[in-house]
Amino acid sequence: MNARELGHFFKNTAVGSYLLFGIGVVIFGALVYGYRTYSTHQVDSPPPPKQAAQTNSQPITFRSGIPSLDLRNSPPPTTASATATASATVPPPPRALPLSLYNDDSPDFSPSENYAPYGRLIPCETIITIDSARIETPIIGFVTEDLYHNGRLIIPAGAEVHGKAQTDRSRERIASDNQWYVVWRTTDQMNGAELSLKGIALDMERNYAIGTWALTDGSAGLRGDVIKTDNMAEIKLFAATFLSAVASGLQDTQETTNPWTGGLVQSSLSSPKNAALQATSSVINEYARQISDAIKRDGFYVRVPAGKQFYLYVTQTIDLDEAQKGQSKVKEINSKEKAPRK
Repeated sequence: MNARELGHFFKNTAVGSYLLFGIGVVIFGALVYGYRTYSTHQVDSPPPPKQAAQTNSQPITFRSGIPSLDLRNSPPPTTASATATASATVPPPPRALPLSLYNDDSPDFSPSENYAPYGRLIPCETIITIDSARIETPIIGFVTEDLYHNGRLIIPAGAEVHGKAQTDRSRERIASDNQWYVVWRTTDQMNGAELSLKGIALDMERNYAIGTWALTDGSAGLRGDVIKTDNMAEIKLFAATFLSAVASGLQDTQETTNPWTGGLVQSSLSSPKNAALQATSSVINEYARQISDAIKRDGFYVRVPAGKQFYLYVTQTIDLDEAQKGQSKVKEINSKEKAPRK
């Protein structure tokens, strides 16, 4: 059979066509099988060992031990060996940093347009007499000049200021507590509004006639008149001390020699006269001590008359939008709610 007859057999006969199709299927299957065998050999074959010099220059790769996702012929995962390999090759997790996380609910303070910055001096004048003889004497005054900032009226003249007095005996002045309240007395909707402020009272020594200020202007505390409760207290103290010294000097004494040093020592004799003088001296010394304590405690007090000018030095930002009616009551309720329960 020649080539022409063979081509005619495969082309024009049914048996030849089926035979040619079978030969093609066999050839295609052989090619697919060979390709799969070659790919599997490339995946499963381990890489060739590297030299030590090359290993040092190459980056280190950690294998996690997780089985490959190749679905063609991936081997079943092992349990014991995979766990041991993972524990040996996976580095430990990093140590947790000492961080503290908290939630800051306090909003950023942004003053309104009607505000005055820190450190304003508000000119005021007392309307009642302040006496340091009693504790927590109120300081009541009113603002004498308008307080402006950036062209806006913040605190008007005529507003009331309320604080508490404290004794400052070392300087013979009346100091003030740092808590103050400003009360509006106007004819608009701000009438009766209250504004809580932190500040201290400073002395004002201003001469409006010639437009000058004294050397003590702006010093801490309100300077007033020193009043003594007993003008004879110092004389009584001096007299008692003198009589005690006289009683001690009238005692009979004798000189004896010290056997260790050889010096002369005077000692009182044991006699009724010395006993009476010693008792008198002790009583007079106790009386003098009581007079001295009374002078230190109640010897004087400071009185600031009504109409005394002073500055209210504000130690915070003044925000007019915080002024509201009944603010002192609201602040008292909030302080009680924030107080720790026992």
